[in-house]
Amino acid sequence: MSDLTARLMLAAATPTPTEPDPALDAVADAALRQFELFGVTRSTMEQISRRAKIARVTLYRRFPGKDALVEAVMLRELRRFLAELDRVVKPLDDPEERLVDGFVFTLEAIRGHRLLQRLLESEPEAILPHLTTQGAPFVTAAREFLAARLAGDLEDDRTPAELVAVADVVVRLLLSYLLTPQAPVDLDDHETARAFALRYLRPILIGDGA
Repeated sequence: MSDLTARLMLAAATPTPTEPDPALDAVADAALRQFELFGVTRSTMEQISRRAKIARVTLYRRFPGKDALVEAVMLRELRRFLAELDRVVKPLDDPEERLVDGFVFTLEAIRGHRLLQRLLESEPEAILPHLTTQGAPFVTAAREFLAARLAGDLEDDRTPAELVAVADVVVRLLLSYLLTPQAPVDLDDHETARAFALRYLRPILIGDGA
């Protein structure tokens, strides 16, 4: 699982199929709901096939095992997040506004994601290592992805290495607020979180030292 995040980031960056796949969506919906209610470890392919109202053999024909199904659900969730992130930030003309609003949207998305919060609460042993002591693949993939977006949004003379450093700070900050949500300010309030990002994150993102 060490390279799962990198594979997901790469797959999420590729165009999605033009033709919708209702059958795949139905299975992913059923699996996501099953994982939200009972966790990943306690969920079985048989339970998911029943929830999706398909035969177990049909499910195995599409996914050889639970790991493949978990990866498919995670990929769809990641693509949904990135599509919604683009919807939020692309209409903004100011690059600084896009960065600030993108940070706030991401913070709210990860702190409010039901499956992620379920895993952190009920199966921390399954997910925490991949976000902490074994988190290098996740941090690397996320910061490279963010650095590429920063390079497209910002018009300044910072080097690629400097943008990677900025992206690294942002990724680690988001991880910190995910794993330890208690903070001196109410980051669950949209306006408070945005004011926080404007005051403390904006200078890091745009490099103006303000």
